[in-house]
Amino acid sequence: MEGPVLILVTGTPGTGKSIVSRLLAEELGCTYIESSTLLVEGGATSKDPTGRDTMIVVEDKAREVIRRFIESSRGACYVVSTLHPSLWLETLGENVALIVLLRSDPRILMERLSGRGWGRAKILENVLSEAFNTIAEELLEWSDCVLEVETSYKEPRLVLEDVFDKLEAWSVGISIDWMSVDPEIVEFITRLVHELDLYKEGLGV
Repeated sequence: MEGPVLILVTGTPGTGKSIVSRLLAEELGCTYIESSTLLVEGGATSKDPTGRDTMIVVEDKAREVIRRFIESSRGACYVVSTLHPSLWLETLGENVALIVLLRSDPRILMERLSGRGWGRAKILENVLSEAFNTIAEELLEWSDCVLEVETSYKEPRLVLEDVFDKLEAWSVGISIDWMSVDPEIVEFITRLVHELDLYKEGLGV
């Protein structure tokens, strides 16, 4: 493997990616990278044409931005906080030593995201993304190097401890499926799906 070692930290917004990534980078002596900032500054994103409050990643440009960044970097290791782990894996998979996947109970996630001042539809989309394991499924091909850590009721430092405990035991794999955990979650998610459908109908999406 040539170039720096990469550790990807991923998960739905609100699961703690940014702060856990910073803590992990500090603990390991690595450089922290916020992937979304890198891609925006590199011109690899565009506004959502539907008018929603979100950005669309232009994948070809994103891969080029990632390649250029790593080729010009001098660090030995990087901890990357990213919503799009497959972009990094498909571009620089041989450099990725570890993937940390953060998970959170959709009901807790709803509380966290509601405090961010986001539009209701954006909150619903992200909570449903976690409920339906969107990012987890994106990583199934690489599950043999994924540390899945639940963050629902934990402070970031405790999450970091869980990461190192799983790393020491090499406890890898993806197993959390919120829809099978608790019937109340299923009822909660069903209500959110219905609400999001109403938003889409009203927006003509």
